[in-house]
Amino acid sequence: MNWPSVVAHADWGVDRAKRQMALARLEPGGIGAGPGYGAGPGYGAGPGYLVSSLAPAADGRELFDGLRAAARPGQALVGFDFPIGLPRKYAAAAGITSFPGFLDALGTPPWDEFHLVAARPAEITLHRPFYPASPGGTRREHQYQALRLAGPDLRRRCEGTDAEILFWTLGGKQAGKGALAGWQLIAAARRRDQGISLWPFDGTLRGLLAGGGRVVVAEAYPREYYRYLGPLPGPGRWSKRRREDRLRWVPGLLSWASSLGVRWDAAILDRAESGFSAGKNGEDEFDAVIGLLAMIGVITGSIDAGAPSGDRAVPGVEGWILGRAALPAR
Repeated sequence: MNWPSVVAHADWGVDRAKRQMALARLEPGGIGAGPGYGAGPGYGAGPGYLVSSLAPAADGRELFDGLRAAARPGQALVGFDFPIGLPRKYAAAAGITSFPGFLDALGTPPWDEFHLVAARPAEITLHRPFYPASPGGTRREHQYQALRLAGPDLRRRCEGTDAEILFWTLGGKQAGKGALAGWQLIAAARRRDQGISLWPFDGTLRGLLAGGGRVVVAEAYPREYYRYLGPLPGPGRWSKRRREDRLRWVPGLLSWASSLGVRWDAAILDRAESGFSAGKNGEDEFDAVIGLLAMIGVITGSIDAGAPSGDRAVPGVEGWILGRAALPAR
């Protein structure tokens, strides 16, 4: 696999103040070549990644233009932690055969109201499925009845059974609002620039990274990658919102990075070793770095990309979480 010049992971959400992006640059003499480099098994002197930036994520055009400029003349691979894809049964009911084609149609009939979250059950349709706009007297059954789909029909194969249904917009586990914001971001970028590819819809990761000058977008979910940090020292319960709990993960995080041959900018290494910011963005910085390391793991071959072969709905409408092992189809 061609290694992209830039790899980035954006911890994304509706609150712009909490959007954080970690970025690593490919260096020609990286792994095993100097102080701060890991010496993972099977690696010798050669290219490696330097974590060079951890900062608030730009928005809109600036985000993709910045990635392309940083990677020039090579490619950039960027991961986002919002769902990129639609449940297959919903897509079939709505007449959607291609997720990229659906993104390109957003804002035009019949998808001109798709971004409006329904306030009342009577407003829910296949072309306006997100609900509810506010709490109070709302139930998931309102969606099931309006869309004529059951709860499992509103999850993608890669989400298994532990995820909230895609179009629900209340509660700590909901991803609907983040998906809406993220899809609008990608759709606007694709309208401006044809040099943006979506994995796995536009091809395999190996194939997409073989071309030059493009930005490849993938879904990357940090919680999927916590297992690579090893066992958690101390009591079993923890929260990424607490800096003292994030500090417990630091040895595992640095060990994982070392096994990948990752080197750190000194200032960012200091932030990682201190458990990241003490403010409300600390958890987002933590997740941005976890997602970045996992993406480097996929590129360097220690983590399989995970998308199953032979399931046409995955590269068609559903997509996949990068690095998640293939789950059986329901």
